[in-house]
Amino acid sequence: MSSTFRRSSHLSRYLAALRMQRGLKPGQLAACLDASNVSKVGSLIRAFELGEPLSDHWLQKLVAELQPDPTELHRCLELDQAEAAEQLERDRLAWEVWADEPIEPFLSVRYSPGAGIVRKVPRAFCNSRGQAEGWAADQLMRCTYRGILTWTRRERTWYDQSGVNPDRRQVTFEGRTAVAWMQVSGSQQKFLIGVDCDVRALPQATV
Repeated sequence: MSSTFRRSSHLSRYLAALRMQRGLKPGQLAACLDASNVSKVGSLIRAFELGEPLSDHWLQKLVAELQPDPTELHRCLELDQAEAAEQLERDRLAWEVWADEPIEPFLSVRYSPGAGIVRKVPRAFCNSRGQAEGWAADQLMRCTYRGILTWTRRERTWYDQSGVNPDRRQVTFEGRTAVAWMQVSGSQQKFLIGVDCDVRALPQATV
């Protein structure tokens, strides 16, 4: 089963129209696809029709079952691809503007894949990137974890455990990364979990 997910608009609406032409509800269509969990797959189909992503596995099954007209299918795919390319360019331009905004440098201490804490670099160590990197290395050496110094939204320095082997990296739109957080589903609140080291319970920085 493919792990690729696709989000559509023209295609999903076209397939939804074909489903309704056959008088099938999403759950009934899921049964036609031999889904083991008809209710769950029916919900996935309906969500896809409303614009949510769908795995290639179920998309291919939908196409095979609904037998769309090849010409119309190709037209829908072309429209969706064109709109996706336009949206990607808008996202890239917005990211470039965001990435150029000045920030206060901060250190992200990462002690597990899903948890960490963040500390702003004291102003006294913000005169140069090298000075901030030295401060970050010292903080990580005290708590023996890995970390990332974000100097600007385009410039980061990655450290191995205990602040060794600093590696400067350039952040681009195509290769942008995010700091790991623990977040409750359905909530916009991010949680930083404290650790038993010098950076415990330190203030969160704005990313």
